[in-house]
Amino acid sequence: MYNFFSILATFILIIMIYLNAFVKGKPHCNHFIKNVYLYLALSFSLCGVFIQIYNYLLNTKENRDKLLDKETTIHQIQKYIIPTFIISIVSIVILSLRPIFSKSGYVLNHFIWLIFLASISFTLYPYFKSVEYSVSLQRVIITTTVLFLLLTSIVEIFPTFIKQTYTKMMVGLLLALIAIIISEIYLYLTNKYTNDLYKIISYIVIFVFSLFIIYDTSRLYEYSKQCVNSPNYPLLSTGLFLDIINIFSRLMND
Repeated sequence: MYNFFSILATFILIIMIYLNAFVKGKPHCNHFIKNVYLYLALSFSLCGVFIQIYNYLLNTKENRDKLLDKETTIHQIQKYIIPTFIISIVSIVILSLRPIFSKSGYVLNHFIWLIFLASISFTLYPYFKSVEYSVSLQRVIITTTVLFLLLTSIVEIFPTFIKQTYTKMMVGLLLALIAIIISEIYLYLTNKYTNDLYKIISYIVIFVFSLFIIYDTSRLYEYSKQCVNSPNYPLLSTGLFLDIINIFSRLMND
């Protein structure tokens, strides 16, 4: 049933995107913000489809409709996780180097975007297949969605303040993110990463990516003013997608 709704949602979103974001087969700037959100929704819908594909490939017929224990699902993807991680990093770097506005290359942009979504969906597979995660999955999805809606509404309430503080805040957030990554690597390598420390760092990560959502959303409004033609909607939606995924994964492991 979940497989059916993922495919149906993906099909509907593709039609909506084509009708709203494309003219004569090429992306345009009309309904700019709406189009970015449609791509964002399609990103999650495609993740659902990819997860179902992995479920089909990694499991026997009798296990495809069953939830498995967490260790089993992690073991299923373990030997593929490093190459998948590398593919996701390479694809997102390539996509980020693509122009935000360009009359050519939009097909390549979508192709790279699909590779990125396919690779990152692989790491999300255990969240949707394991019994342990199923207890909190629905709650976390709702919490993440509500949080996203509240954070994006802040941009509407305080647009001037967000715009004025964008540069300084983004530098601060990037430095904070680097500090978090270094701290986690150190704790892992020294075997000092306790559950309490993980929770504290998770709350900090959620806070940092919540601010990223606010400022990434604000940036979209600036891009909408600059847009003349052929926006790179896959790239524009990926920033918010990564913000949400990071919050989601931290809440799932809390």
